[in-house]
This record gives sequence, structure tokens and C-alpha cells, in this order.
Amino acid sequence: MTLSDYYAQFYQRMTGHAGPGFTMQVAAEVAAAHEIGLSFEQLQAFLARRTQITSVACALRGPILPVESIERLLAARKAGAVSPKEVLLTAFSQEEIHEKFENELQRWASR
Repeated sequence: MTLSDYYAQFYQRMTGHAGPGFTMQVAAEVAAAHEIGLSFEQLQAFLARRTQITSVACALRGPILPVESIERLLAARKAGAVSPKEVLLTAFSQEEIHEKFENELQRWASR
């Protein structure tokens, strides 16, 4: 299968219709998956896991994400935290969370 076919078929699978394409990051990941021979199921699982990690990591302070932070994030998910907010509140201290998310997390935690 060509990259164009793989790309179009995966887009169809994910969205239910033909379309213009993916964001730059996802497009690069789809192309890389094609190059190394991932099935659509493997690519979809990879993208889901990456999204679970980045949806929390983007709320943390600093440009570096240490492996220890990823381990805490994954442990919180295994323990039942589902949403990024739950993971942040479960696995990270207030000092580790970027200040622009503090108010939102405090409102959510007080529910």
C-alpha cells in the first residue's frame, strides 16, 4: 500500500469520511507508522496512548518531561483516573502544574 493510500484509509477510518488530512504532528506519525509497517489498529492504539500522555503533560511546568512524571501519569491511569484533570490532581502536586491551569483544576476538584 502506498503512503497516500495508507493516509487516506486511516483518515477515513478515524473520521468516517474523506478529508483534507491530519495536523502536522499526526500526519508525521501516520507517515512514520506507514514506513515501519504498523497496522491501522496499532497506529490507532499508539495515537490514543500518546494523546493520553500529552493531554496531561501539556499542563505541567517546564519543557522537559522526565520519565518519572510519565510513570506517575500512567500509574494514576491504572489506578482509575480517567480525565486529564483527574490524572493531574492524583499524580502531581500543585507546584508541578502550570499556573494557567490552577484555577480550572481547583474549581474541578471542589465539585
